[in-house]
Amino acid sequence: MTWSPAHPETVFTYGAPQLKFGPGAADEIGHDLGALGATRVLVVTDAGVLATGWPDRVAEGIRESGLEAVVHDSAHVEPTDASLAAAIERARADGPFDGFVAVGGGSSIDTAKAVDLLLTNGGDLMDYVNVPVGAGRAPSRPLAPLVAVPTTTGTGAESTTICVLDVLDLKVKTGISHVRLRPTLAVVDPRLTASQPPGVTASAGMDILCHALESWTARPYTSYERKQPGERVPYCGSNPISDLWAERSMSLLAKAFRRAVRDGSDEDARADMALAATFAGLGFGNAGVHVPHANAYPVAGRVR
Repeated sequence: MTWSPAHPETVFTYGAPQLKFGPGAADEIGHDLGALGATRVLVVTDAGVLATGWPDRVAEGIRESGLEAVVHDSAHVEPTDASLAAAIERARADGPFDGFVAVGGGSSIDTAKAVDLLLTNGGDLMDYVNVPVGAGRAPSRPLAPLVAVPTTTGTGAESTTICVLDVLDLKVKTGISHVRLRPTLAVVDPRLTASQPPGVTASAGMDILCHALESWTARPYTSYERKQPGERVPYCGSNPISDLWAERSMSLLAKAFRRAVRDGSDEDARADMALAATFAGLGFGNAGVHVPHANAYPVAGRVR
């Protein structure tokens, strides 16, 4: 039996960060931050990515543009409430900051989102975590500019409005979701993904596929009851624009996935994988995901 809403939704929304893509894009971040009005910037990364030298290179480029930059390797792979709280406290101790840069995979980008949120809006982390785990409080003030610089080709976190975390005491994976968490600018430089080993490239590629396919097959926005303006959320259901991004993401993945895993030095394949990840994020960041992610969350929350 098919269920139909009594008053079907007729409106969908679409949001995205500004995007700068291509080899060399990461060298222009200082200019971009200056244009956004930042003067003192925190670069958030993790210890593994820090060892590649890219975060320090980005920070040096920021300094050459006349801005101050501080680097914290405070991101934890698969963030937890504890790791985010520690990153927030470290940033508060070294602040204030009026701009943030995340260099890394989804864990670094999500950590930077949480740090930006708590330093600009105050309160406790669990105030903002989605109900029923947290209070689901919406930020009352705009966040500082956040530039997301992905070093993996999978999460699409540079495009989305969510920060994912594990709450350790409850053994549950959840998140913070609000449109203000979307990065101001996504800087996608395929050079930063060249050090991904084959296993990571393969796992990240499957992440792209899940994001794009789930977005493409999500419930249409017209299948929901009509919302009032104040009730609208970023994940509104599949729609004509999210479908375009998801379809293009899968097309890029189909031609580049095997090549990128087989030969990490294939620059064209790396570039197509980076585009595919961002495009998938632009899709599911608006349409949402569904059954595979819903099934994964209870399992993932118990691995800590």
